[in-house]
Amino acid sequence: MNNLYVKNGVALGVVLVIMSSILHAIDPRFFLNWSSWIGYLFMIIFMYKTAISVRKEEGVLSFGDAFIAALIPMTIGVLILSVYTYALNNWINPDLNLIVKEIAIESTTMVMEKMSEMFDMDVNIDQSLKELENVDYGFGLGKMILSWVLTSIMGCIPALIIAAIAKKGE
Repeated sequence: MNNLYVKNGVALGVVLVIMSSILHAIDPRFFLNWSSWIGYLFMIIFMYKTAISVRKEEGVLSFGDAFIAALIPMTIGVLILSVYTYALNNWINPDLNLIVKEIAIESTTMVMEKMSEMFDMDVNIDQSLKELENVDYGFGLGKMILSWVLTSIMGCIPALIIAAIAKKGE
């Protein structure tokens, strides 16, 4: 059973890396904007697949066991994706950090202009842009670990839902 968790986790990680590579090859901006949403879809599929497979193997699956069956493969897959993203940002395409900065500036400017229009506010866009210029957009080891931990925590929500669906009592 634990082997199934690792096998599906590694398979998920490989799928996520391939998907991210394809999106990055199409357009780095597309990769930055859509990879997490598409990745969550794959995560949910693998989480559900693992929980159902464990239920078929065991015949009985408690809520806790179903939760673990969904969570462990997702955590392994996200770890593999985090290491790939670290390599992508630091070695494969170091200019990706500049694109992240551009997207942050564009989206902040757009939001602030909309807020200014909607709420008739005086917004100092120039001050906000100066602050955005000073932000570190790099993806170092600390950010990689933080990304992995936060994504794994966020993965608890679909894991709970999948556990409720996949559990099977005696």
